[in-house]
Amino acid sequence: MQRPSILIIGLLLASLAYSGCVQPAQGGSAAPQSAAQPAQVSSGPRVFFVEPASGAEVSSPVTVKFGAEGFTVEPAGEAVKPDHGHLHVMVDTDCIPAAQGIPNDETHLHYGKAQMEAEIELSPGEHTLCLQAADSNHVALAGEGMTHVITVKVR
Repeated sequence: MQRPSILIIGLLLASLAYSGCVQPAQGGSAAPQSAAQPAQVSSGPRVFFVEPASGAEVSSPVTVKFGAEGFTVEPAGEAVKPDHGHLHVMVDTDCIPAAQGIPNDETHLHYGKAQMEAEIELSPGEHTLCLQAADSNHVALAGEGMTHVITVKVR
């Protein structure tokens, strides 16, 4: 008599453990996400400003620190490889569309030596900075995480 009850309890526990690990199939009903969770989570490579935070009040020269996840930052001129390249900062201008070359001028700053930190001279006022990843030939990379835009206010 004791043996069947142990078997039933074991089956119930296994069933509960299994149900917590299985996701419903596409089109199946799943519990709605809470409003606090992002609607879409990107698991692909991304580049971002570590410092300063968007909206920060800073003084010039502005020290910017870059971060990358799932993307290897390496010097320009290396062989083109997926998820590898170097970084650029656009100052007060739009990010460059994917697959286009990034100009080299006073508003398109190149960090082709794989720099992860830089100082940028900015005049007082509000400025928009776009961090953008490019391949070793300075061609803007596609992907939602390949750009990150912030604004800063320079005193």
